[in-house]
Amino acid sequence: MLTFKNFLTEGFSPASLDKAHFIINKYLKKKTALQMFRYPGLEEFTNSTGKWFGLRFFVPKKRASFRLNWRQAGKAGLSNLESITYWNGIEPKPSVITFNSEVSVVKILPMLAEIIKANSVTAVAKDGMLFSLPDDVPLNESYSAGQEMLIESRFEMPEIFDGVLNLIQEPNFAKGKVFSLYKSAGFKVFDELERRYPDLIQKQGTKYAWVGKAKDLARIKKERDAILTAIGVVAATITKGSGTEKYRTNPDVDAMENDMERLSFEAQLVDLENLVKMTVSGASNALFVAGRGGVGKTYTTEKILGQMGLTDGKGYFKNTGSASAAGIYSLLFKYKNDIVFFDDSDDALGDQEARNIFKAATDTKKIRKLVWNKMGKNIVDPDEMTDDEILDAGLIPRFFEFTGKIIFISNLPLQKLDPDGALRTRAFVVNIDPTIMEIYDFMDKIVDKIPLEEGLQLDLKARKHVVELLRKSTSKQAPSLRKLSRGLNMAAGAIAAGVTVSDEELRRMIQTYA
Repeated sequence: MLTFKNFLTEGFSPASLDKAHFIINKYLKKKTALQMFRYPGLEEFTNSTGKWFGLRFFVPKKRASFRLNWRQAGKAGLSNLESITYWNGIEPKPSVITFNSEVSVVKILPMLAEIIKANSVTAVAKDGMLFSLPDDVPLNESYSAGQEMLIESRFEMPEIFDGVLNLIQEPNFAKGKVFSLYKSAGFKVFDELERRYPDLIQKQGTKYAWVGKAKDLARIKKERDAILTAIGVVAATITKGSGTEKYRTNPDVDAMENDMERLSFEAQLVDLENLVKMTVSGASNALFVAGRGGVGKTYTTEKILGQMGLTDGKGYFKNTGSASAAGIYSLLFKYKNDIVFFDDSDDALGDQEARNIFKAATDTKKIRKLVWNKMGKNIVDPDEMTDDEILDAGLIPRFFEFTGKIIFISNLPLQKLDPDGALRTRAFVVNIDPTIMEIYDFMDKIVDKIPLEEGLQLDLKARKHVVELLRKSTSKQAPSLRKLSRGLNMAAGAIAAGVTVSDEELRRMIQTYA
């Protein structure tokens, strides 16, 4: 799988719209704390300038929406974005952000996040203009203290330009100060200034000296836009859009938002499959799956892991059952470079110490430092022993670096799995919440894949018959795949044992004992 940045700078096909939407939505949700939903497929529309295609998102809490636009569906790609249309839910006409050259979405995401938070295009603009990131600037950058932040969402490129220009006029200016304040975006600006004006910005040992005059400074400021363009910044102008766009389909925004607030069970499982793939491939350090038991969370997760060539003990380690804080810490140390799969370990999330370990282990940095602050005879300084020696002795290191991934399957509802929202800021979190009828429909689709106990057999017709018996059951118990598995084994066991039971008897026995 392509990395976050590379995927968003590549062209995409209609088949990859869901993946593009997921990555864009995850980034924007993290930066705005707002849930967004995408109009399914491409929105085809015409206005006074001709025919266009767009990828449209809705922001229900602000009653706003925005659309990423390009002219040709066959050329559809996140690397050739031409404009953005933003409806703030207040004004009758939208704002249109038109770039002076094609630009990739990854370069405009910080700007877009700021617009969404302000729910205003003009509030974010500088002198009526908007600016993208420079080329090859990562979205996430960290301070030495480990506090991750998005530098470019706090500083617009003109502000970074002005800031760097002020810095180089300081006595004994050191280049490192640019990075400490403005990270790699500032570095880009400084390098271009140094290249263009070597007679004004002179290197003296490890320091720099500004030898220009006021008129030189004024000239550089006038050339700001040209300098930003040279480092890959794309500028955009703002105009008012048409209120008379014509659509190939005329979407009802309110109905669409209501429909999208709850995905179908099948769509939820597709999301889960994609999230597992993305987590394993490096798009996130962790995946938490919420939802009551028996709805296919573990089944789907293990199916996708298997399709990716991973099995328990070979590719990931599965921990089933309860786990203490110390046990979790030790387990993450043992498999610190691997995938640790927790299943039926909900009690761990009820312990604040264990939750803190999960928070540290699922942080968004590639290397996460985990620390055990308690005193004890089994605590050892990792500098004194090798990892193997610590493991063989059954000890716990006081700290270690964790680069692995976590998949956590929970039977808790989403609000209990992540009551303070801390996990959602660090990891993928998906809620599997099917209706009763959706579960039975799903059973019918996968019933032929449910394994039976060794020596038992049941043909497809008989398997589907068991699903129908469950569907007609009057039991108040919620349907589950576990109940289906036990019911199939009961039906197969009856045949193997030569026991003749009627449909009514079999339904009663499944309802009572399965």
